[in-house]
Amino acid sequence: MTYHEMLGAQYEPNPFVVDTVEIKQRFRDLQSVVHPDRWVGKGSERQDAAATMSARINEALHRLSNPLLRVEYILAHEGHAGEETDKLEDPTLLMEILEMRELVEGAESREVVDEVRSENAVKLEETVQEIEQLVGEKDWAAVKSAAVKLKYLQGIEQAAAAWPHRFNDH
Repeated sequence: MTYHEMLGAQYEPNPFVVDTVEIKQRFRDLQSVVHPDRWVGKGSERQDAAATMSARINEALHRLSNPLLRVEYILAHEGHAGEETDKLEDPTLLMEILEMRELVEGAESREVVDEVRSENAVKLEETVQEIEQLVGEKDWAAVKSAAVKLKYLQGIEQAAAAWPHRFNDH
């Protein structure tokens, strides 16, 4: 069973489009039945099965709620899984990302970090919209490229959110 099926989300026509309110409600409904605490005293086999199902439902919500994890899941499901070594191909965007990263790492004030986060939020939203369109078109090569872009942009957001603490994504 796919994560979409498990949480009652449509896979077609576009598996990237999910109603997060709906899948969270379905998650709660499912957990009310399969949570291991509800199976205490009903035999270890049943409790183990409930724990396995509960973990799978948690993973489904985690994957489908996060745009990067969702697109990575869809790519893998469609036979186009990404690799850890996938790199950003656009040198201009790569330079912008490096500059934003340097701004965050060298920031001496919250205002500088907030400005980077604001700019990055626009790029994140544009990239998510791009992925939605590309997934709808089933242009998997372009989806994979856009997913790498999203990964780098989310890295900027994570670094900015962690400021002033050092953030290592290695």
